[in-house]
Amino acid sequence: MLLLLGLAGTGCSSGQEKENSDLSENMEKSTQEKITSINSELSLISIPEDRKQQLKLDKAKILVDHGNYDQAASLLKEVLQANTKAVNPSEVNLYLGKAYYGKSDYSQAIGYLSTSEKLDRNYNDHERKKMVARSLYEEKEYYPALAALSRAYKGPEIHKDHFYYETAAKTYYKMGYTNKSLDFYKKSMQVAELGLKEYPNSVSLSSIKNDCAQILGSN
Repeated sequence: MLLLLGLAGTGCSSGQEKENSDLSENMEKSTQEKITSINSELSLISIPEDRKQQLKLDKAKILVDHGNYDQAASLLKEVLQANTKAVNPSEVNLYLGKAYYGKSDYSQAIGYLSTSEKLDRNYNDHERKKMVARSLYEEKEYYPALAALSRAYKGPEIHKDHFYYETAAKTYYKMGYTNKSLDFYKKSMQVAELGLKEYPNSVSLSSIKNDCAQILGSN
């Protein structure tokens, strides 16, 4: 009897540890309460399958936003495997892309983000294209990165923010190094200068500008 009680206690403890592992110290109390509520509902035996998958997606989105990428990716893959119509598959793939982007696994991120776009070209398209552009840059695919960046900021209604200037300037800089071409360094410097007009306190843009100026000045 004591042995059975001990084993039961171990099971409860393990479940509690799993639930606690979902909760990050940097989460607000309201977010922690939401995760706890989701976990409680997921533990119900009678929960409908569609509701279960929606709850898993809701939980995974919170985990992604708080940097718990491994747990989030695991949940999202379960949702994809369930293949329920209750969730938007483009949304699931987008968050899988965000999870792998957060893990710096850019090749995987590109795959999931591209699938998300194929399934729904309008769902969070700007954010998705930005992550594709940066992922391609990290994968040293510089020409595709610039093309993706251009698509992300296509149209007068989309403001070119710091992400745009930094990513474009970094990409041209790397292209200058890779191709041994001063023209790319000049382009990198031009983009950095444009960005500094709007973001004069940007350390990264200032650094790129100075590096380019040093390279161009020595030639």
